[in-house]
Amino acid sequence: MARIPLVTREAIPESEQGAYDAFMESRGGRPNVGPYSLVAHMPEMAQRLESLRTYIRAEESLPQKLQELVMISVASEMGCAFIWYAHAAAARDIGVRGDIIDNLREQKALTGLDADDQLVVNFTRELLQNRKVSQATFDAASSRFGQRGTMTLTNLIACYAVLAYNMNTYELEAPEHPTEKGLPQ
Repeated sequence: MARIPLVTREAIPESEQGAYDAFMESRGGRPNVGPYSLVAHMPEMAQRLESLRTYIRAEESLPQKLQELVMISVASEMGCAFIWYAHAAAARDIGVRGDIIDNLREQKALTGLDADDQLVVNFTRELLQNRKVSQATFDAASSRFGQRGTMTLTNLIACYAVLAYNMNTYELEAPEHPTEKGLPQ
């Protein structure tokens, strides 16, 4: 159970119910689970965060496989069970190797990654652990993904970190996944 109740329309101030309704409609009525069940307590913020997330996810400068790898790297680094729950199977389905997923989950050493996978994991870890990336990592990302791809990478990490901060602060539990092990407690 989360530290705050999941959002309902009745819990939203009347002045913000229009924004809540628009947000619910944009999500197909689905924010009753996951991070949006929390952040929708502030529907304007939830709309803006969702707009950023969907914009970045549609960006073609960083392939979807690498985006999924970034998301599970954020989940692992930040100990966010719900992001792991939502993306580990998707990462596997889109082609991230099973041993990479398993080792990220268990925070074991990653070996034998291809150059792109290693680059996005290194970039994610550096940014989250150090609050910046080294010149070498920045140069490698810029050389490989260009300015736009590096911007996409940076903001994908930031967006999912915001979601993780909210879920971790409010202790949102992840349901059990039918095929993926959850993050260790």
